[in-house]
Amino acid sequence: MVRKRVRKNYYKNSRARKKERVLRRCVVCMKILLVAIAMGGTSLLFILGHDALTQSSYFEARMITVEGNHRLSTATILKQGGVMLHDNILGMNLGLLRHRLLADPWICAAEVERELPVSIHIRVRERVPIAMLKLNRLFYLDETGEVFKSVEPSDRIRVPVVTGLKLSDIDLNGPGGSRAFKAIMEVLHLSRLHGSVLPLDAIHNIHADPEMGLTLFGFEKGLAIKLGFGDYESKFNRLRDMMTYFRRGEALLDVECIDLNDLERVVVRPSGGVSLLGVSYRKEI
Repeated sequence: MVRKRVRKNYYKNSRARKKERVLRRCVVCMKILLVAIAMGGTSLLFILGHDALTQSSYFEARMITVEGNHRLSTATILKQGGVMLHDNILGMNLGLLRHRLLADPWICAAEVERELPVSIHIRVRERVPIAMLKLNRLFYLDETGEVFKSVEPSDRIRVPVVTGLKLSDIDLNGPGGSRAFKAIMEVLHLSRLHGSVLPLDAIHNIHADPEMGLTLFGFEKGLAIKLGFGDYESKFNRLRDMMTYFRRGEALLDVECIDLNDLERVVVRPSGGVSLLGVSYRKEI
């Protein structure tokens, strides 16, 4: 007896598989839609929560402190930063506020902190001008050797004027510079030390010559002090001895020039004199 071969219903199976695939796709689409709705809802909640916090009167700035300012007023710093009392402290962009402060040439460093719920603390470090550098016009030079601002008539700052330098003498990207520029920075540093024989406020002008070195003009009579290049600490010590020698009470004798290029021999020129007076250096002077 011959068994009949049973034929499968491919058409029926094909329809069932298609339905199954369609159903799976619908389930995947529903899942994606639910995830998108959940993400959108969460984002909306975050946006509404952010708006509620940044507009709430509970977080209004009721106290703004400013520290480290000496030249700039507190009002000037707040205006520069664009911050006012009653601004919402959570709505402030502290990074942007800091960059605004650093845009002021007098400010070299700034920190901004918020203290919940109502306080903003600003700390700045101002530049300290130690000289005015004469190029095509006058610029301020700070204690790090950076040229940071042109001189304005309203500034009224008394610091020495540096002449004889060119723009190429200054390293605008760091503390480098030419030999003359480095020499000027060293002398300015020594002048700012406590008890210096040549305090910064006694120096009127510093002239730099690429060959002869530095000459300082200072004190009430415009005394010229030739320092040349190098060994400035020893030269300041020698000058201290000479100033003691040439002082009569509180008044300085009529001396026009003191040449300290040679550490072993100080050359002094009296006011109105033509000849040079050579003074050998000895410890007892």
